[in-house]
Amino acid sequence: MKSWLISKSLFGGLIASLSIFAGLADAQTGVKNASASPSVSFEGSEWLDRMAKSARELPYTGVFIQQTADGVNTSRITHIVDRQGVELEKLEMLDGPRTEIIRRNEEMFCYHPDAKTVRVDRRVSGRFFPSLISGNVQAITENYRVKLGNIERVAGFDCQWVILEPKDAMRYMQKLCAELGTGLVLRARLFNDRNQMLEQFMFTQLDLSRNVAKQSLKSRFEQLPGWQTTDLPKAAKTTDTGWRVANLPAGFKKVAEMVRTLAGRSGPVSQLVYSDGLSHVSVFVEPMQGDAQTSGARMTDDSPIAFAMRPVAAHQVTVMGEVPVAAVQAIADSVMQKNR
Repeated sequence: MKSWLISKSLFGGLIASLSIFAGLADAQTGVKNASASPSVSFEGSEWLDRMAKSARELPYTGVFIQQTADGVNTSRITHIVDRQGVELEKLEMLDGPRTEIIRRNEEMFCYHPDAKTVRVDRRVSGRFFPSLISGNVQAITENYRVKLGNIERVAGFDCQWVILEPKDAMRYMQKLCAELGTGLVLRARLFNDRNQMLEQFMFTQLDLSRNVAKQSLKSRFEQLPGWQTTDLPKAAKTTDTGWRVANLPAGFKKVAEMVRTLAGRSGPVSQLVYSDGLSHVSVFVEPMQGDAQTSGARMTDDSPIAFAMRPVAAHQVTVMGEVPVAAVQAIADSVMQKNR
């Protein structure tokens, strides 16, 4: 029987499509702009609404870290909304291979200067710090118990801990620490059902003084010659893929459906993305390669991503997300072709 264990060479493209952002830094902290007084008081659902809006609407720039079992990475982020209402963001990976991501609303230009390639893609899945809340607040509260924790100092700012406890076994507990004055998430932690921390994001430097210039969001590499570009229409085309999930876990709704190209794949791959407003799960469907039939479910060794695999009608289905194994397994078991 063939092993169903994931290999990085086989599924690197899938994992990369779920999580582009990464970053963690040293203990030094620097900050501009003073924090608000700790007297600010809101209900739990109000904090969720403030966190969602601030990440999309505020100008900010800073350095944050991401910590998983695989280690710690550091990133620099700069974010504004221009006069036309376009959300602009620049993300620079400060560890490992040089990578720079320029985002205009949901369109992303991913620059890899060492390989002189730029991939144009869409932001449709995964956790993108500090914009971690993507769904309707009322819908989130139907699947999570929202509690307020302590006030803490992060990167020189006072922030309020908001604890989201799952009401079932289909999602993880999350703890978000929101800056008192703006509601921007400064620190985020993801826990499994044994209360073990799977992932952490945290700003180590942050400027909320509105001194972010639009010029600072341009790529350092876009004017250089000799780049190979993968265009958006080829990378991700929104369409009816002919696949569906018959029985979704409570609270999860489809937020995207497309056909796309992925690294290491000879042909197009169908992708469906589901979210409960906090957690995202991607379903990938591709034609079976040869006689290989792979099935099973487990956690990845070096990240909070769980995956499940199952052959369906001469196709290989792979379900991945930062959710418990039970959730990806339930979704994988429900993937089927639509009746034509």
